[in-house]
Amino acid sequence: MKLVLKEKAFSLKERFNVTDEEERTLYTVEGKLFSWGHQLDITDVSGAHAAHIRQKVLALLPRYFIACDGMEEMELKGHLNIIHPHYTLETPDGGWEVRGDFLQHEYTIKKGEEEIAAVTKKWFTWGDTYLLDVAEDKNAVPALAVMIALDCIAEDGALAVGATAAAASTHAANQSQDE
Repeated sequence: MKLVLKEKAFSLKERFNVTDEEERTLYTVEGKLFSWGHQLDITDVSGAHAAHIRQKVLALLPRYFIACDGMEEMELKGHLNIIHPHYTLETPDGGWEVRGDFLQHEYTIKKGEEEIAAVTKKWFTWGDTYLLDVAEDKNAVPALAVMIALDCIAEDGALAVGATAAAASTHAANQSQDE
């Protein structure tokens, strides 16, 4: 099953449309406008709730909890590894490993040697657009939730880098005025 996730570019809160290859809407993803950390809900086209994604805010490394309807809550954890960063998802039927190039948004989700899904980012589009290729339909919603959580992690990293750059330039401007 192939899904296309497209972020709405002009929105006050996180919003995504999820379509199939023929651009038929399958799911919508919507974040809360005011929340402590990221909180997003995935609903299908009929409006039925499919999953909830919640960030654990006070954690040293990224941690998200994913609750898909009909499944136990799962935990996505980031692991500290400078050379090859990776994430794991603890699922009721075993762990998933998420590895790849997170800066380029090119990664795979595997359970052992079995590939669950592959993610690719489309460049030069309005809003972020991702392609999610899921091996089995039963894993579509959990894989989609993992991909959305990783997008939130990347967004937070970009914001942190932007804030650091802005603080550095402000500090440099203040230094030059003092001289």
